[in-house]
Amino acid sequence: MKKSSILLISCLAIACGPKKELPVKPEAAETPVALAVKKDARMIGPEKPAEQTLIEEAIEKLQANADMPCIGYWVGMFGKNKINIAIAEIKDGKAVGYTVCAGNFRPVAGTVTVDQDIYRIVLDEPGTDKYDGHFIFAIYPKNNSLEGTWTPFKKGIVADKTFTLTKRAYAYNVENGMFPESSSRLLTESDVSNLNEEELGFMRNEIYARHGYSFKDLQDRRQFDTVAWYVPMGIDIREKLTDIEVQNIDLIYRYEEYYHENYDSYGR
Repeated sequence: MKKSSILLISCLAIACGPKKELPVKPEAAETPVALAVKKDARMIGPEKPAEQTLIEEAIEKLQANADMPCIGYWVGMFGKNKINIAIAEIKDGKAVGYTVCAGNFRPVAGTVTVDQDIYRIVLDEPGTDKYDGHFIFAIYPKNNSLEGTWTPFKKGIVADKTFTLTKRAYAYNVENGMFPESSSRLLTESDVSNLNEEELGFMRNEIYARHGYSFKDLQDRRQFDTVAWYVPMGIDIREKLTDIEVQNIDLIYRYEEYYHENYDSYGR
Protein backbone atom coordinates (compact mmCIF):
# COMPACT_ATOMS: atom_id res chain seq x y z
CA MET A 1 0.00 0.00 0.00
CA LYS A 2 1.23 3.40 -0.80
CA LYS A 3 2.28 5.71 1.99
CA SER A 4 -0.40 8.21 0.99
CA SER A 5 -3.14 5.58 1.49
CA ILE A 6 -1.83 4.65 4.93
CA LEU A 7 -1.75 8.30 5.95
CA LEU A 8 -5.35 8.82 4.74
CA ILE A 9 -6.62 5.81 6.70
CA SER A 10 -4.85 7.04 9.84
CA CYS A 11 -6.40 10.50 9.53
CA LEU A 12 -9.88 9.02 9.06
CA ALA A 13 -9.46 6.85 12.13
CA ILE A 14 -8.47 9.85 14.22
CA ALA A 15 -11.36 11.93 12.87
CA CYS A 16 -13.92 9.22 13.60
CA GLY A 17 -12.59 8.57 17.09
CA PRO A 18 -13.81 10.30 20.28
CA LYS A 19 -13.21 14.06 20.28
CA LYS A 20 -10.85 15.45 22.88
CA GLU A 21 -12.61 18.11 25.00
CA LEU A 22 -10.77 21.41 25.17
CA PRO A 23 -10.55 23.09 28.58
CA VAL A 24 -13.26 25.68 29.06
CA LYS A 25 -12.23 29.03 30.50
CA PRO A 26 -14.25 29.63 33.66
CA GLU A 27 -16.59 32.59 33.46
CA ALA A 28 -16.70 35.19 36.20
CA ALA A 29 -19.56 34.81 38.62
CA GLU A 30 -22.39 37.30 38.15
CA THR A 31 -21.99 38.36 41.75
CA PRO A 32 -18.84 37.98 43.88
CA VAL A 33 -18.91 35.41 46.66
CA ALA A 34 -18.63 36.59 50.26
CA LEU A 35 -15.37 35.43 51.81
CA ALA A 36 -13.96 35.34 55.31
CA VAL A 37 -12.50 38.76 56.03
CA LYS A 38 -8.97 39.36 57.27
CA LYS A 39 -10.02 42.51 59.11
CA ASP A 40 -13.59 42.83 60.38
CA ALA A 41 -14.17 46.58 60.47
CA ARG A 42 -16.72 46.10 63.26
CA MET A 43 -13.95 44.75 65.48
CA ILE A 44 -11.15 47.21 64.67
CA GLY A 45 -10.33 49.66 67.44
CA PRO A 46 -11.27 49.94 71.12
CA GLU A 47 -14.64 49.23 72.69
CA LYS A 48 -17.53 51.55 71.93
CA PRO A 49 -17.01 54.78 73.88
CA ALA A 50 -19.51 55.80 76.53
CA GLU A 51 -20.15 59.01 74.59
CA GLN A 52 -21.61 57.03 71.67
CA THR A 53 -24.00 55.29 74.07
CA LEU A 54 -25.15 58.71 75.28
CA ILE A 55 -25.74 59.76 71.66
CA GLU A 56 -27.87 56.69 71.04
CA GLU A 57 -29.92 57.33 74.17
CA ALA A 58 -30.44 60.95 73.11
CA ILE A 59 -31.51 59.85 69.62
CA GLU A 60 -34.22 57.66 71.17
CA LYS A 61 -35.46 60.65 73.16
CA LEU A 62 -35.29 62.84 70.05
CA GLN A 63 -37.37 60.37 68.04
CA ALA A 64 -39.99 60.26 70.81
CA ASN A 65 -40.35 64.07 70.63
CA ALA A 66 -40.05 64.40 66.84
CA ASP A 67 -43.46 66.07 66.45
CA MET A 68 -42.17 69.27 68.11
CA PRO A 69 -40.86 71.86 65.60
CA CYS A 70 -37.51 72.45 67.34
CA ILE A 71 -36.65 68.83 67.95
CA GLY A 72 -34.22 67.30 65.49
CA TYR A 73 -30.85 67.74 63.80
CA TRP A 74 -29.68 71.25 62.95
CA VAL A 75 -26.78 70.95 60.55
CA GLY A 76 -24.36 73.28 58.80
CA MET A 77 -20.89 74.78 58.86
CA PHE A 78 -19.42 75.78 62.23
CA GLY A 79 -16.31 77.65 61.26
CA LYS A 80 -14.41 75.25 59.01
CA ASN A 81 -16.19 72.13 60.30
CA LYS A 82 -19.70 70.79 59.90
CA ILE A 83 -21.72 70.59 63.11
CA ASN A 84 -24.89 68.77 64.09
CA ILE A 85 -26.71 70.40 67.00
CA ALA A 86 -29.23 67.76 68.00
CA ILE A 87 -32.05 68.99 70.21
CA ALA A 88 -33.56 65.94 71.88
CA GLU A 89 -36.09 67.37 74.35
CA ILE A 90 -37.79 70.63 75.27
CA LYS A 91 -39.85 70.59 78.44
CA ASP A 92 -40.86 73.18 81.03
CA GLY A 93 -38.59 75.82 79.55
CA LYS A 94 -35.57 73.50 79.51
CA ALA A 95 -33.73 72.04 76.55
CA VAL A 96 -31.29 69.13 76.34
CA GLY A 97 -29.35 67.67 73.47
CA TYR A 98 -25.84 67.24 72.15
CA THR A 99 -23.46 68.35 69.42
CA VAL A 100 -21.35 66.29 67.04
CA CYS A 101 -18.51 68.17 65.36
CA ALA A 102 -14.98 67.27 64.20
CA GLY A 103 -15.18 63.80 65.73
CA ASN A 104 -16.30 65.10 69.13
CA PHE A 105 -19.50 64.67 71.11
CA ARG A 106 -20.59 67.20 73.70
CA PRO A 107 -23.82 67.14 75.70
CA VAL A 108 -25.64 70.47 75.95
CA ALA A 109 -28.36 71.75 78.26
CA GLY A 110 -30.04 75.09 78.88
CA THR A 111 -33.17 77.18 78.61
CA VAL A 112 -35.86 77.94 76.02
CA THR A 113 -38.19 80.87 75.58
CA VAL A 114 -40.80 81.28 72.85
CA ASP A 115 -41.63 84.65 71.30
CA GLN A 116 -44.06 84.78 68.35
CA ASP A 117 -43.13 81.31 67.12
CA ILE A 118 -39.42 82.04 67.48
CA TYR A 119 -37.58 79.74 69.87
CA ARG A 120 -34.71 81.42 71.67
CA ILE A 121 -32.37 78.88 73.19
CA VAL A 122 -29.30 79.14 75.40
CA LEU A 123 -27.21 75.99 75.78
CA ASP A 124 -23.99 75.27 77.64
CA GLU A 125 -21.49 72.50 77.11
CA PRO A 126 -20.29 70.83 80.34
CA GLY A 127 -17.11 72.87 80.72
CA THR A 128 -14.98 69.77 81.32
CA ASP A 129 -13.10 70.23 78.04
CA LYS A 130 -10.91 73.23 77.25
CA TYR A 131 -12.84 73.78 74.01
CA ASP A 132 -16.30 73.86 75.66
CA GLY A 133 -18.43 76.94 75.33
CA HIS A 134 -21.77 78.72 75.31
CA PHE A 135 -24.45 78.65 72.57
CA ILE A 136 -27.05 81.36 72.01
CA PHE A 137 -29.34 80.89 69.04
CA ALA A 138 -32.84 81.37 67.67
CA ILE A 139 -34.85 78.79 65.76
CA TYR A 140 -37.29 79.92 63.07
CA PRO A 141 -39.51 76.88 62.38
CA LYS A 142 -41.29 78.52 59.43
CA ASN A 143 -37.95 79.02 57.68
CA ASN A 144 -36.47 75.75 58.93
CA SER A 145 -33.42 77.66 60.08
CA LEU A 146 -31.31 78.24 63.18
CA GLU A 147 -29.08 81.29 63.65
CA GLY A 148 -26.74 81.90 66.52
CA THR A 149 -23.34 82.33 68.10
CA TRP A 150 -20.95 80.28 70.17
CA THR A 151 -18.30 81.61 72.54
CA PRO A 152 -15.67 79.54 74.37
CA PHE A 153 -15.63 79.58 78.16
CA LYS A 154 -11.85 80.04 78.05
CA LYS A 155 -10.89 83.05 76.01
CA GLY A 156 -7.98 82.77 73.62
CA ILE A 157 -8.31 78.99 73.08
CA VAL A 158 -10.43 79.18 69.94
CA ALA A 159 -12.32 81.95 68.16
CA ASP A 160 -16.00 82.79 68.60
CA LYS A 161 -18.34 81.35 65.99
CA THR A 162 -21.38 82.70 64.15
CA PHE A 163 -23.42 80.12 62.29
CA THR A 164 -26.63 79.43 60.37
CA LEU A 165 -27.93 75.86 60.37
CA THR A 166 -30.77 74.03 58.65
CA LYS A 167 -32.97 71.32 60.07
CA ARG A 168 -32.05 68.03 58.44
CA ALA A 169 -33.42 64.53 58.53
CA TYR A 170 -30.84 61.76 58.53
CA ALA A 171 -31.35 58.53 56.61
CA TYR A 172 -28.79 55.91 55.65
CA ASN A 173 -28.77 55.75 51.85
CA VAL A 174 -26.58 53.36 49.88
CA GLU A 175 -26.96 55.57 46.79
CA ASN A 176 -25.09 58.50 48.33
CA GLY A 177 -21.55 59.30 47.28
CA MET A 178 -19.12 58.87 44.40
CA PHE A 179 -18.71 55.13 45.04
CA PRO A 180 -22.23 53.94 46.03
CA GLU A 181 -21.39 50.40 44.96
CA SER A 182 -19.15 50.04 48.03
CA SER A 183 -22.32 49.87 50.17
CA SER A 184 -24.83 48.42 47.72
CA ARG A 185 -23.01 45.28 46.53
CA LEU A 186 -19.90 43.19 47.05
CA LEU A 187 -16.97 44.72 45.23
CA THR A 188 -14.79 42.75 42.85
CA GLU A 189 -11.06 43.18 42.35
CA SER A 190 -11.76 44.95 39.07
CA ASP A 191 -13.65 47.63 41.03
CA VAL A 192 -10.57 48.59 43.02
CA SER A 193 -7.51 47.34 41.18
CA ASN A 194 -6.92 50.55 39.22
CA LEU A 195 -7.73 53.04 41.96
CA ASN A 196 -4.89 55.05 43.44
CA GLU A 197 -4.17 55.43 47.15
CA GLU A 198 -6.33 58.54 47.59
CA GLU A 199 -9.28 57.01 45.76
CA LEU A 200 -9.10 53.82 47.82
CA GLY A 201 -9.09 55.82 51.06
CA PHE A 202 -11.98 57.97 49.89
CA MET A 203 -14.05 54.93 48.89
CA ARG A 204 -13.47 53.37 52.32
CA ASN A 205 -14.25 56.57 54.23
CA GLU A 206 -17.39 57.12 52.18
CA ILE A 207 -18.84 53.93 53.67
CA TYR A 208 -18.43 55.39 57.15
CA ALA A 209 -19.75 58.78 56.04
CA ARG A 210 -23.02 57.24 54.84
CA HIS A 211 -23.60 56.12 58.43
CA GLY A 212 -22.90 59.63 59.71
CA TYR A 213 -19.47 58.99 61.19
CA SER A 214 -17.87 62.23 62.42
CA PHE A 215 -14.21 62.17 61.37
CA LYS A 216 -11.53 63.39 63.76
CA ASP A 217 -8.81 63.46 61.12
CA LEU A 218 -8.69 66.86 59.46
CA GLN A 219 -8.08 65.58 55.94
CA ASP A 220 -10.92 63.06 56.21
CA ARG A 221 -13.22 65.77 57.58
CA ARG A 222 -12.52 68.07 54.70
CA GLN A 223 -13.59 65.38 52.24
CA PHE A 224 -17.14 65.24 53.58
CA ASP A 225 -17.99 68.37 55.57
CA THR A 226 -18.96 70.25 52.41
CA VAL A 227 -20.89 67.32 50.89
CA ALA A 228 -24.64 68.04 50.91
CA TRP A 229 -25.85 64.57 51.89
CA TYR A 230 -23.40 64.12 54.77
CA VAL A 231 -24.74 64.56 58.32
CA PRO A 232 -22.37 63.95 61.29
CA MET A 233 -24.37 61.62 63.53
CA GLY A 234 -21.94 59.83 65.83
CA ILE A 235 -18.37 59.07 66.81
CA ASP A 236 -18.57 55.25 66.54
CA ILE A 237 -20.81 53.71 63.88
CA ARG A 238 -19.08 50.32 63.56
CA GLU A 239 -22.18 48.41 64.72
CA LYS A 240 -24.13 49.87 61.81
CA LEU A 241 -21.82 48.50 59.11
CA THR A 242 -23.52 45.88 56.94
CA ASP A 243 -21.99 42.53 56.02
CA ILE A 244 -21.46 43.83 52.48
CA GLU A 245 -19.63 46.90 53.78
CA VAL A 246 -17.42 44.83 56.09
CA GLN A 247 -16.42 42.63 53.15
CA ASN A 248 -15.72 45.64 50.95
CA ILE A 249 -13.71 47.50 53.59
CA ASP A 250 -11.53 44.40 53.97
CA LEU A 251 -10.93 44.27 50.20
CA ILE A 252 -10.10 47.97 50.08
CA TYR A 253 -7.68 47.61 52.99
CA ARG A 254 -5.89 44.78 51.19
CA TYR A 255 -5.44 46.91 48.09
CA GLU A 256 -4.23 49.85 50.16
CA GLU A 257 -1.61 47.57 51.71
CA TYR A 258 -0.71 46.25 48.25
CA TYR A 259 -0.35 49.81 47.03
CA HIS A 260 2.22 50.60 49.74
CA GLU A 261 4.15 47.40 49.12
CA ASN A 262 4.21 47.80 45.32
CA TYR A 263 4.18 51.54 44.81
CA ASP A 264 6.34 51.62 41.67
CA SER A 265 4.28 49.14 39.67
CA TYR A 266 0.81 49.38 41.21
CA GLY A 267 -1.97 50.35 38.81
CA ARG A 268 0.40 50.79 35.83
